Amino acid sequence: MTLQLRDYHGHPYDLPDPEEAGRRFDEQVEAVMPHGGCGQTLTIGPAGQPVLRVDIDIDADRAAARWMPDNTYATAVDTADGITVYESPDAGLVEIPAAVVRLDRATARRLVVEYAATGQRPAIVSWTREI
Repeated sequence: MTLQLRDYHGHPYDLPDPEEAGRRFDEQVEAVMPHGGCGQTLTIGPAGQPVLRVDIDIDADRAAARWMPDNTYATAVDTADGITVYESPDAGLVEIPAAVVRLDRATARRLVVEYAATGQRPAIVSWTREI
């Protein structure tokens, strides 16, 4: 089963291995969005079935990750600030609250790479339903 990373516009990128997952993640999070910043929503999973959502703003070095099958959020660090990301052309900018923005860029990348390697919910962070 080949996983795909989808950018804010829904463009799919095949992730045949963890290295490609890391490369695509890096490429996407550095892209400048229509609002002039880098904040955007990425989803990762089998074709047409995303299971990991990452809202990330590299300018703020903050991200939120949600494991969609059980609606849990990754928790690694506390933060006082939320982020604004470009979710999609239809939704435009959305605010991601500080309560779920619990990752830095490096940890978000490690989640994507681990998921690409195992096909399972990443175990390098704790996950919670409470926000």
